[in-house]
Amino acid sequence: MNAIILAAGEGARMGPFTASEPKVMIPVANRPILEYVVSALVGVNLRDITMVVGYRRERIMNHFADGKAFGAHIKYVTQAKQLGTAHALLAARGSSPEEVLVLPGDNIIDAGLLSDFLGRHEGTSVLLTESDEPERYGVAEVRGPNLVRLVEKPKQRISNLVSTGILAFPPSVFEEAAALGETGSHDLTDVLHELVQRGAVKAVLSGGTWIDAAYPWDLLKANAAALAGLHEVKAGTIEKGVTIRGKVGIGEGTVLRSGTYIQGPCIIGEGCDIGPSAVLLPATSLGKDVRVGAFTVIENSLVMDSAVLGHHSLLQSSVVGEGVRGAGNLTAAAGRASVEMEGEWHTVANLGGMIGEDAELGAGAVLEPGTLLESRVRVAAGARVRGRVPAGGMVM
Repeated sequence: MNAIILAAGEGARMGPFTASEPKVMIPVANRPILEYVVSALVGVNLRDITMVVGYRRERIMNHFADGKAFGAHIKYVTQAKQLGTAHALLAARGSSPEEVLVLPGDNIIDAGLLSDFLGRHEGTSVLLTESDEPERYGVAEVRGPNLVRLVEKPKQRISNLVSTGILAFPPSVFEEAAALGETGSHDLTDVLHELVQRGAVKAVLSGGTWIDAAYPWDLLKANAAALAGLHEVKAGTIEKGVTIRGKVGIGEGTVLRSGTYIQGPCIIGEGCDIGPSAVLLPATSLGKDVRVGAFTVIENSLVMDSAVLGHHSLLQSSVVGEGVRGAGNLTAAAGRASVEMEGEWHTVANLGGMIGEDAELGAGAVLEPGTLLESRVRVAAGARVRGRVPAGGMVM
């Protein structure tokens, strides 16, 4: 079996964090999302991988190269125009004369999930999992071993079984996708609907790890889940008076200054400078070359490479993009939030700020819960911000 990972899209709903890289390369616990997919495949001994790339493909190809460093054999095909998932699959046509396993590149998964699927699938099969929010996904109706209906984001509860987007197909899927493409249907859900009508799709349920990072706030759940399996490594310089509790990973060249308190699980990348007297609380990830000022508190947050957070700041349940510059006394406290995304409103129980890459925030800036700053936004000192600020915008 050959694995085909669909990784061509930009990820428009992750817009604050995809200006310079594709969604699949957003770091979660300091590893790109796509790396979790590759690791899961290698974990079930599926090492022959074709990646369908497109948007910012050089970022993916430079990171994974031929796959040898990850225990895999990776080749790449390009989807020049992102019309849909079936169209992406067609870009890999001819990559394998055998059965294919098709996976999205933007989910956090583990080998246990794939092992369940590979052990029980037959012919065309879809991998299902249970969800507390089925209305966000394609909801499955199952009769016996077969999928009989798949409804995208239903208004009424059908079941709590949702499609993971992980699918097994015989080689004939390429002909099916090409035929539907001629009618203007370019998604794999269209292929599935066609095959369901023939009673030809088996459903396999797994309780393994599957986290869909569809929206920026989903990165927090993914980050917390990934940190639960953290392999603890402590490097760098830890000054006298630093307190570390729980599992904490510390990268080479990082300095933890006196009085800093860290409660794991938490990961800190290479070349960071933390404190003095900073506080990092559970489910926090800091990328490479991050600077955290004195007496700053960060909790349940994801901070990407080269971000700077000044002294006496507070970040809770927040996502901070690469290269963000935050002056002192920045506040992004968590609370119940309503966030508009692609014309739909989403209620998130506990959310701070989402700060896009290369944004700059002046001293004393306050972000209301659910505030979303796209890339390169400028926020003046003392400004209070709520809602969404478009890329390159200014808040005075």
